[in-house]
Amino acid sequence: MTAQQRIDFATLKRPRTPNTFLMAPEGFCPLAKADVVSAVYGVGAKKLRQEFLSAAIAQNRVTHSFADDAELYDDFIVRSALFGFPDNVSVKFLDVKGGKSTLAVYSRSVYGRSDLGINRTRTLAWMALVNSSVKPLVP
Repeated sequence: MTAQQRIDFATLKRPRTPNTFLMAPEGFCPLAKADVVSAVYGVGAKKLRQEFLSAAIAQNRVTHSFADDAELYDDFIVRSALFGFPDNVSVKFLDVKGGKSTLAVYSRSVYGRSDLGINRTRTLAWMALVNSSVKPLVP
């Protein structure tokens, strides 16, 4: 994935196929309904990004394919264990007033119509790892 192909969450439109998962702050993706609203964290976006990168890169079959440090944006390719099929994961980290942060994660299959919930499961597992080191704030 190149910078020209990266996801613009403001204009993101999800396909009709059930092989994507979107976690985003309320209203961040006006053209796409999020499956889960992102939590807010009591750390800045740079720290949240560090924790997320540590969790994601430590997983098997994950390649950190693009990083934009200035824009706090990252892309990953995750390959399936059996056939090596790629899934793409894009993440944007956002500062929130008061030194807080949140993020948007869009995980999607490249091939096939259904992912059997893999994109959801993977994203929530990665977030559980992040949450074990940086606790989300309770509303």
